[in-house]
Amino acid sequence: MNIDTYYRFEKSNTKSKTRYDLVFNKGYYEPLHQTNKNDECWIYFGNNPHIKTRDERKSDIAISTRAGHLTSVFIPDIDKPNLAYGDFGNDAFLIVINVNIEIMVLKGQKHIQTTLNNLFLDGEFDEDLKEFRALFTASKQTELNMVNLGGK
Repeated sequence: MNIDTYYRFEKSNTKSKTRYDLVFNKGYYEPLHQTNKNDECWIYFGNNPHIKTRDERKSDIAISTRAGHLTSVFIPDIDKPNLAYGDFGNDAFLIVINVNIEIMVLKGQKHIQTTLNNLFLDGEFDEDLKEFRALFTASKQTELNMVNLGGK
C-alpha cells in the first residue's frame, strides 16, 4: 500500500491537555494541515462527545483541527491500544498513539479501511513507520546543526 502523507504531532507546551503540535510531515494533506497566521499547525486529540452516528461507528476519541472535527478514532484491538484508524471523505488514516500522534494518510482508500487496519495490526506498515521516523530524526539533527552553526 502506498502511504501518501505522514504527520507527526507532539504534545503541546500550551495549557491545553488535548493539543498536539505538528513537528514533522512528509507530504501535504490539506484537511489535516490547517495553519494559523503564524504558520503553526496542530490537532486536538480528545473526547468525542458531539458526533452522532450509528452505534457501531461510535468512538470515544476524535481528532479535530482549527477547521473542526476531522475524524473519529477507532481502536479495534484492545491488545494494541496504540494502533487506531480513522477516515476523512474517501481517505483512510492509520494512527499511532503514544506520547505523540502519528498519522499516515492513504488517499482514496477508505473503501478498504478494514483490510488496511488488519495489515496495520499485523505489522505490515512497520517498515514505513521506521522510514518516516528516521526522516523525522534526520530533520531534527539538521535543525540542531543549523542552530549550532548559527543558521537560525
